[in-house]
Formats: sequence, structure tokens, C-alpha cells
Amino acid sequence: MNKKWINVLVILSFLGLFSCAKDSHKSASSTWKEGAKPQDTLLLDTDPDYNKAALINVELGLGYLSQGQVTRAKTKLTHAVDLAPNLPETHSAMAHFLEMVGEFAESEKEYKKAVKLSNGGAVYNNYGAFLCRRNRFKEADKAFHQALEDKQYPRTAEIYENAGLCALKWPDQEKAREYFKTALRRDPNRLTALLELVDIDVKQGEFFEAQSLLDHYKNNAELSARSLWLGIQVAKGLNDDVSVASQALMLKNLFEDSPEYQLYLRSEKATR
Repeated sequence: MNKKWINVLVILSFLGLFSCAKDSHKSASSTWKEGAKPQDTLLLDTDPDYNKAALINVELGLGYLSQGQVTRAKTKLTHAVDLAPNLPETHSAMAHFLEMVGEFAESEKEYKKAVKLSNGGAVYNNYGAFLCRRNRFKEADKAFHQALEDKQYPRTAEIYENAGLCALKWPDQEKAREYFKTALRRDPNRLTALLELVDIDVKQGEFFEAQSLLDHYKNNAELSARSLWLGIQVAKGLNDDVSVASQALMLKNLFEDSPEYQLYLRSEKATR
């Protein structure tokens, strides 16, 4: 996956998080239910409208950032923090902005503010991803485990997938395998985890298992350059020349400019 799409997915993840947060604040402003967790009080302000306004500014700021409008993004996110300085979502968003513009030390300060305000799964998941991008793998793994302690956080599969991607960078292939398997048990349609498991199986010569995972992928997603390249490698491992030729033709016709097609060409040249 190229850097552009990774950034887009990060933005979408943040937007989904803050959309959920806005819904939670809407209900919290009208009724405080008995039995709520103590840390949930951190999401409430003396005037809940400030929280709502802050979250709107967060969403606008992240939207501007995704469009490359850095100045507008900073203005909206700074305003969000000013409106609701005790809201962890505002600090997580500002941390993401600062990371995107290369201010890593300031970004970490904002992430730490967010986790200090809330021990929820969302903020620890985001912080763990940040630490992994900074190549601080053990700290990242710890943050992901802290995210998993929030049993109310619905996106558990995403945490395991992030932890698996980070484990690949250590590298610790077996740890990554277990994380990806757990992610798929929680959500069978985590397509990134699915392809990463296929890649691990190919490298370890587990071609039948890899083929089974690829079949599941094909039933749930469109063909991609990577899925076809992995499929070619699996077919070679299973001595299925017809499948190799078929997938190679699709890779050429659909993704001729992709790095995966170049890898295929190099592999063919090496075997001649």
C-alpha cells in the first residue's frame, strides 16, 4: 500500500472516530446514565455545546488536512483544542496534524495529553500507531495492549491489525501472524490483515493455507495488484501453471505500471 493511501486511511479512521464521539456527546448532554465509567466524565464539560463545537472543528480540520489545506486545518484544530481542552479527541487530532507536518516531538506531547485525559481504546490505538511509525516498536505494542483493555471500544479488530503491521516492522513474523489471525477472528473482512497473512504463509511455504485465505479475499474485495502477485506466488507453490498464467495476464492488463508487475517480470527473468 502506497504512502498516499495510508494517509487517506489514517484520515478516514480519525473521521470515523470523531463521528462516533459526536454521537456520544449528544446523548451525554441530555442524560447521564447511572453506572457510567469514571473516565467518561472527562468527555463532559460545563457546557456540552463546547464539546460539540470542538468535534465539528476537528472534523473540518481533518477534512482540510486530507485536501492538503494545511493552514485551514491548523486553524480549525487549534480552535477545537481551545474550545474543549479536556476532550481527548481534540488532542489526538492535533497530534495527528503535527505528525503530518513533521513536528514529531510536539505531536507526541499531544498524544500524551490525549491518553492522560482518557484511557479509552481509541486514543491508545492512535498513540500506538504513532509510536510504530516512529519505529518505537515495543512502546507501540504496549500502547496497543492498553487499547485492548477498553472492553467498550468496538474496533478491536483494527487494534490487532495495527499491532500486526507493527510487529512486521520489528520484524517479528510469528507475533504478527497471531495478531492478524486474531483480527480476522474479530472481523473476517479485515482485508489488510488477510493479505498480510497470505504474504506470511507464502514466505513460510504454507501454500494451501494461503490459497484458502486468497479465496476469501476474492469473495470480499476487488482484485488488486498485490492480491494478484500473491496469487501468482501461491499458484507457483502449488505447481498450478494455468493459474499462474491467468493471474499474470490480469496483472499485466490491469496493473501494468504497478511495482507488483515489475516484481513478477523480475521473477520470470530470474527463472529463465
